Amino acid sequence: MTEAGLTLKIPELQKLSPQSKRVLMHIGFWVFWLSRTFYDLVSLYGLGPGEILFMVVYTATQVPMMYFHLYVLVPRLFNRKRYVLYGLSAIALVFAYSFCNYELLTTIPSIVKDSSVSIYIADLNWRYDVFEGFFTLVITYALKYAGQNLSTQNRLLQLEKDNLILELEALKAQINPHFLFNTLNNIYSLSLRKSEKAPEMILKLSDMMRYVLYECSSETVPMEREIQFINNYIDLERIRHGDHVSIHFSMNSKPGESKIEPLLLIPIIENSFKHGIHAQMEKGFVDIQLNVEGSKLSLLAMNSITGAKPFADMFRGKKKNGIGLENVRKRLELLYPNNHRLTIDSGAHTWKVNLELNLT
Repeated sequence: MTEAGLTLKIPELQKLSPQSKRVLMHIGFWVFWLSRTFYDLVSLYGLGPGEILFMVVYTATQVPMMYFHLYVLVPRLFNRKRYVLYGLSAIALVFAYSFCNYELLTTIPSIVKDSSVSIYIADLNWRYDVFEGFFTLVITYALKYAGQNLSTQNRLLQLEKDNLILELEALKAQINPHFLFNTLNNIYSLSLRKSEKAPEMILKLSDMMRYVLYECSSETVPMEREIQFINNYIDLERIRHGDHVSIHFSMNSKPGESKIEPLLLIPIIENSFKHGIHAQMEKGFVDIQLNVEGSKLSLLAMNSITGAKPFADMFRGKKKNGIGLENVRKRLELLYPNNHRLTIDSGAHTWKVNLELNLT
């Protein structure tokens, strides 16, 4: 018999408990299974008290045989690899079923006189239903085994889905405090210099945190909203660094109705600023190029570096604080498998990160 892993599609039945669904499936199976014999019996001998008693006996012997096989012999012998004892027990069970069935059927003519089915019963012997018994055991076990496999597969798929969600949530949880920590450091550095740009920076940060806290809880966000977040971030970096460094941001945005995993792109841009501009670097630059055309997205982030090796090690997760791009790589593999290409190009004084992404 099939297990509860087989989903019932009727809305009213979906509200039932798993046990209730299981009972209904068992009843449905027996109605279908016994209707074969009932149809043949009525077609040959008509419908009368004798035929009804025949079906009562047939059901009363075959149902216990099947359940004894599935819930006693299979788990206690077959599943424990006691195959010889299981085989002998199954054979004995079928012959016992056929004998009991025959003995009970032979009482029908004495109960119901002149029954049409009495002609059929008179030709029987105690081994008459052995083949039917074996056939019933094989079919019901095959159905139960198929149901168990389907239920197991469904549980494994659900487990994989739950694990994926947990991993994505863990990756998101890394982003928010990481971004907040870096931005607060920026504001702190401006406040130490008593910069008049600090209040503007706080307002932009407030808008960004509103996005992070209230909108990024969704699985996806509108691409336009993510672009606005990136704009705010780059504006914050411009306020922080002033005119003594080169910060270039070009954008061709026609996102339409496309959506994206929230905060997916910002670690790439953030790392470009982190490694492309700092106090010890002369003529540092950051060049960000973002193009969105419907569901097609491309992001090119270029920045100056003092040496390629530290940044490369950071991307490969070899440095303790290098969670940015490694985070992006993992999220892309989880969320957009076979729908993205992330490449890293290390030059003597320039580092490039190029992402091509299909948002559908």
